[in-house]
Amino acid sequence: MAIIGVPVPAPAPAEQALPVYCASAQPDTAEQIGRRQLRIEEEDLEPEEVTVYIVVFFFILVFALLIWKVSPWDEEEKNSTTYYAKIDTVAGLDPEKDLLRPGPVDPEFNLTLGVASRSARFGACFLAGTAVAVSYRTVPLAAGVVPKLCVDPKGSAKEGSVVAWGSRVPVPRMVRDVLVADLQRGAAEFDVALTVHKSSDSDPSSGWWDVVSCKAKVGDAAAFATPCSLYRSNVPEPVDQPGYAGFVQRPEAPPESGDHDE
Repeated sequence: MAIIGVPVPAPAPAEQALPVYCASAQPDTAEQIGRRQLRIEEEDLEPEEVTVYIVVFFFILVFALLIWKVSPWDEEEKNSTTYYAKIDTVAGLDPEKDLLRPGPVDPEFNLTLGVASRSARFGACFLAGTAVAVSYRTVPLAAGVVPKLCVDPKGSAKEGSVVAWGSRVPVPRMVRDVLVADLQRGAAEFDVALTVHKSSDSDPSSGWWDVVSCKAKVGDAAAFATPCSLYRSNVPEPVDQPGYAGFVQRPEAPPESGDHDE
C-alpha cells in the first residue's frame, strides 16, 4: 500500500507579549526623610550635650557684648558730648575806669554754659568738680565752679549760669592796652576753658578729665552757634587752689572793684 504524504502546515509562530510600562506619581519623601532624621538626632542628643551647647552659646554672647562695649564706634558715642559757652556780662573791666589806672583788677564774668549729647545711648553732664576759667590773650582773669547740669541722650542742649571771678588780678601793660581798645570797639574776645569730666556714667571715680576751649565776646548770643573744641585730654582732676588762675570757690560776696592798697 502506497503512503501518500500530505503536507502539514507549519504552526503559526506564537505572538510575543510586549512589555507594558506604567507611570505613576510618587510622593516626595525628602521632607519626610528630613523630619525622620531630625527626630533621630533629637532622640540621640544627650542631656550633657545640651548643656555644652548652652554654655558655648552663653560664652559667645558674652564675647559679643564685650566686643560691642569696647568697640571704636562705642567710644565715639561716649565722646559725642558738645559744650558751649557765652559771656552775658562782665564787671570790673571798665575801660574808662578799671583799666585806666595801674594795678590789679577784680573781674567778674557772668557766663551761660551749655551741654548737649549727640549719642543715642549716652547722656552728658557737667559733674561736680567741673571748673571754668576765663582768660584774655593767655592772661588768666577769672575762675569759678560749674553747678551740676545733665542732659539726656539725643536731647536738646541744657543751659546753666555760672559766675567766674578774680581777685587782685595783675594784667601786663601791653595786654591791658589791647584789652581797652578791644572793649571800646566791642571786639574783645575772651577764652573760656572748661575742665570737664568725661565718662559714660555719672560716677566721678571713673573716666577722665578733659579741657575744652571756647571763645566768646561779651553779650554775643551767637557764641552758642560754635561749640567748644578739645584743648587737652586726660588732665589731672581740678583741686581747690587759691588765686585767680586755679579752681576757686566763690565767696559769699564777690570782691568789689575799687582802689587797692599797694
